[in-house]
Amino acid sequence: MKRLLLLFSIAIVSLGMGIPVHADQPSPIGQPSAFSADTQSTGDNSAQTLRAGERTLRIPSSTPLPIEGYRWPTRKLKIYMKTQDKALQIAFRNAVKAWNKTGAVHISWCQDEEQADIIAQDGSLTASAPTATVGYVSSQLGSTSTEYNPDTHAMIRARSTLDAGQLDYTSRTFRTEVAEHELGHALGLAHAPEYVHSVMIPRNIKTGITKNDRATVRILYGLPQ
Repeated sequence: MKRLLLLFSIAIVSLGMGIPVHADQPSPIGQPSAFSADTQSTGDNSAQTLRAGERTLRIPSSTPLPIEGYRWPTRKLKIYMKTQDKALQIAFRNAVKAWNKTGAVHISWCQDEEQADIIAQDGSLTASAPTATVGYVSSQLGSTSTEYNPDTHAMIRARSTLDAGQLDYTSRTFRTEVAEHELGHALGLAHAPEYVHSVMIPRNIKTGITKNDRATVRILYGLPQ
């Protein structure tokens, strides 16, 4: 099969409490996730290939914070709310508003999951780490999986998951920050170093979207800081 037809899927488990998982192999494009899981190919899918577009996207060589190495071919994105959990719905909606305020993208809600670029959902993330990793995670708060075309660097679909069971006893602000972190991955941002001021640090989030996050996502989508 020609490489042009391959669509890669990355599962990125992005937030956790306890001992972090360290992947044996980095993600095929961009920065490896501190909580990354196995990478697999999804094979040929002509409909998704059309969604990705044919033009190779420009990916900046340097940004204030790490990026994955791919992005959406458009700045206007659609997101579908798949969770029925009211607290998580509020967190996702607040996170969408926060990323829209950066001016880098405009994410709007849609009623058709098939037409959505991003799926906002809930799920249990407390399972033990895959055997391909070293260490374990006692509990995880959120994860994001992305599909992209490795030849054009174009994102095709992203799924951001929040674990309601792990977030039930946290504050509304903290749940929003976790959702902002996961949607950051859905936009193409990677984990930031623990010492920087960013919503993209992989553990112990202490802030929402910062100037560093805003500058990075704007550069990624070809806009001035």
